[in-house]
Amino acid sequence: MTRKPILCIDFDGVIHAYSKGWQDGAIYDKPVPGFFDWAAEAKDHFKLVIYSSRSKSPDGIDAMRDWLIEHLIEWDPASAASDNPILCPTDFEFAHEKPPAFLTIDDRAIQFRGDWNSHEYLSDALLQFKPWNVA
Repeated sequence: MTRKPILCIDFDGVIHAYSKGWQDGAIYDKPVPGFFDWAAEAKDHFKLVIYSSRSKSPDGIDAMRDWLIEHLIEWDPASAASDNPILCPTDFEFAHEKPPAFLTIDDRAIQFRGDWNSHEYLSDALLQFKPWNVA
């Protein structure tokens, strides 16, 4: 069996909509629209690993896992009773530390393109950064 490349996926702002920012660790929002449909296809090509600042504690990982299961069942209620669900909790792994990923999907990142002199890495440009869910 061929090993799938690791796709590291941030939780807040990528999977969990995170519309109000950090709220004492509460996971309060719905999933970002389209996430489960995307994951159902991506799992065939990648090992899906969720890594977050919440990952530093077992309680944080448990909270993300519980939230994911709850919303996965809402997305596909039949999957709970199916022997062959479209997507299931075991299609996701939760890392305690950043995994050696092929690629990372994060709402608060920019891609390094090999030139520290590029305008996009200047402090003024970095200070202007806003994730997709902040106006």
